[in-house]
Amino acid sequence: MAKYKVGIIGCGMIFDRHLEAIHANSDHFELVALCDIDPKKTEHRSKEYQVPGFTDYKEMLQKMKGKMTMVTIATPNSLHYQQAIDSLQAGYDILVEKPIDFIESRVQEIANVAKKLQRNAYAVLQVRYNPTVSMVREALDQKLFGDIRSVSLIQRWQRPLSYFESWRADINVGGRTLYEVGIHYLDIVQLLFGVPTVKASASFNNKHKHVTFEDTVFGILQFPNGASGSLEVTIASEPSNLECSIAVLGSEGFIKIGGRALDQVERVMFSNDLVTRKWEKLVANHGESLEPNSYGTHAGSCPNHPTLYQEIGAGNGIKLEDAINSIKFIENVYAKEVA
Repeated sequence: MAKYKVGIIGCGMIFDRHLEAIHANSDHFELVALCDIDPKKTEHRSKEYQVPGFTDYKEMLQKMKGKMTMVTIATPNSLHYQQAIDSLQAGYDILVEKPIDFIESRVQEIANVAKKLQRNAYAVLQVRYNPTVSMVREALDQKLFGDIRSVSLIQRWQRPLSYFESWRADINVGGRTLYEVGIHYLDIVQLLFGVPTVKASASFNNKHKHVTFEDTVFGILQFPNGASGSLEVTIASEPSNLECSIAVLGSEGFIKIGGRALDQVERVMFSNDLVTRKWEKLVANHGESLEPNSYGTHAGSCPNHPTLYQEIGAGNGIKLEDAINSIKFIENVYAKEVA
């Protein structure tokens, strides 16, 4: 497979994660251009990495023709949709940070454009590569837990007031809490158990009162197999992240995966020794737990961007259409808010 020559749109906080991933997979990827609307940031990054820098992404798409083959979109959330469409139509494959968009139908539209133009379109949903997620998925495939009765997601994170001093405070740019913070873990829930019906949800603003949307969301769920479920997502924990966990209760056993970034098996138990031995064999086939990314008080996001790029380089990767159900899930939660 030919090496991807990558241009990154957006040189904010997540830029470094993508750059690390490119360097970790240098056999398949090379940074060839970057773009940010901040001229000082663009100039600094351009000189640092010795690649052309642009302040207008459309200019980058035009001037890098024949020199660039893939565009990574790492800009504020509301910009992803149009930049993805423009990049595809300019002839590039794309990798889009979460959330792809706030509306399911618009994500589907991007996927349709990619298919029509025969371009590759990938999504950044890197928590899927956590060893814990793979272990639970395999256990479910082997029916180690029996009939699933209940699934609960708890994400109790900290975000300082300064977190909303940027575009994230604008609901039309950043979206709401589930789009910006909860999406990775709602994605894992729907990936493992299907998109649930949302019976009811409620939102609260307990800390970030200067922001026009919630910092805490609760939901009551029912999964396609009839299992009950719940979610709690908050960024009002103090003084640091507390946990991010998914608990699964089945007729033959239970499991809770958690830690700071859904990176550890916290508790597991089965009804009989044979199943326990099957689980132990499954665990032995997986690697060490992760060390989450750290942003001071809110360490916890998953450091799987290198794996994400590795999978794309190998011809795999998470197709953009595979992100649709996560957006649908979030839309369903907000649509069922009670007053």
